[in-house]
Amino acid sequence: MGFPYRILLSLLLLSSQALADLASDAQMLEKCLRELSTKDTISGDLQKLERYHLWTSEELPCLMRCLASEKSWFDIEANQWKLKRIAEDLGPDVYNYCRFELRRQASDGCTFAYRGFRCLKQAELHAGTSLSTLLLCGRQLNATNVELLQYSKLKSEEPIPCLFQCFADAMGLYNLTTGDWRLSNWQQAFGPTRNGDQPNAPGFSGCRLSQTQREQAANKCAWMYQEYKCWERINGHDLVPQGQDAS
Repeated sequence: MGFPYRILLSLLLLSSQALADLASDAQMLEKCLRELSTKDTISGDLQKLERYHLWTSEELPCLMRCLASEKSWFDIEANQWKLKRIAEDLGPDVYNYCRFELRRQASDGCTFAYRGFRCLKQAELHAGTSLSTLLLCGRQLNATNVELLQYSKLKSEEPIPCLFQCFADAMGLYNLTTGDWRLSNWQQAFGPTRNGDQPNAPGFSGCRLSQTQREQAANKCAWMYQEYKCWERINGHDLVPQGQDAS
């Protein structure tokens, strides 16, 4: 008969606290625990699961791969994410937030699934915040929806002057004292980077203009947008050629 149904009750109790972002997956969690745990390990496994929000690596090996498979998001045999299904289930904003994480090559399917699943859960929280902040800045600057849509392409001149500065200030992308990037905040706002840089990695240091270059820019909005363009180019977004900016 497997484990008693008290497992599900325990998960539901946990989900209101440490497992808030897994609350909707309680039944799937129980099913996966039945597959991965034993009578001897279930008590300790539940304690590990309660610390889920503190995990820096998967403490219950292959649990997230099981969950992702149950949701029909991950193909265990092929060791790859079902990108179309994820976009359909979670929407394009969540998918785009995690697009690099979901496409990385990894021989260890469990670690690959863990990183991707954690990203998708984070995206459900942060992608919406980024979008709502962008829309709020647009309203503050009296921008139209048509103007906002121009940000779907990377243009040499900012379509709505100072929109990115408004967004950057609201999301805390810069240290206001030193002017340095808060890279962890950039990653939280836009999602994992193409090259997988961690917050303390120097991969984007070349995007930060020197103090002299910043002072020579037309204004703060101009140099901030220039640094944003660098971030996007590193992440694979090509600049729209001159002459096509108006489209």
